[in-house]
Amino acid sequence: MFKKTLLLSAIIASGMTLSGCVIHVGGDNADHDGANLSSVLGGFDIRDGRVVSDVSTVNGGIDIGNNVTAEDLETVNGGIELGDNVSVRSAEVVNGDIEAGENLRVTEDIETVNGDVLLGRFAEIGDDIETVNGDISLKESVVRGNVETVNGDITLKDNTLVAGDIVYEETHGDWNWDSSVPTLHIDASSKVEGMIILHREVKLDIENDALLGKVKRQYSDE
Repeated sequence: MFKKTLLLSAIIASGMTLSGCVIHVGGDNADHDGANLSSVLGGFDIRDGRVVSDVSTVNGGIDIGNNVTAEDLETVNGGIELGDNVSVRSAEVVNGDIEAGENLRVTEDIETVNGDVLLGRFAEIGDDIETVNGDISLKESVVRGNVETVNGDITLKDNTLVAGDIVYEETHGDWNWDSSVPTLHIDASSKVEGMIILHREVKLDIENDALLGKVKRQYSDE
């Protein structure tokens, strides 16, 4: 399912390696502009208007202010919070949520294992959004690739467009933390240009009847 694996326990030596509680980047100090930032035991707080490169941490969250530009954001144990008008290349989390304000721009993909993806209005994602045990909520947004999960609810509303497929992957023993049946909700104004591919049981709450013809059930009811 995931194209990349988070291996942040082996932090790349290049760039700036720090440890502590929360590392603040911003204010009048522009020393970190354009830098790679990495930490083992601490998170990052990137202030409004900064420009940084890759940001990675093992045990800590990443808090991105408004009007920030960054490249790859990665954390193992901690969420990623993004303000308004943020541009990044990708965002990946193992244990934690990814939340964003309005006008998020992601060139590539967003991925979580155990966490939700909750995006504000007018997000534009250049590739896929993927979770394992986590919900995905999109409103008035565009996803150029697929929207994929295993155990999470997916909600598309307010003229959201998914250019690729919606995919519910097959459950596996290590992934099935929640035995409940997830729900796919798509309001009447939202569109899926690809297919709706179900490898497991899913509750369908689809207000646009035309989308029901795109549903492909690829699992046994037994």
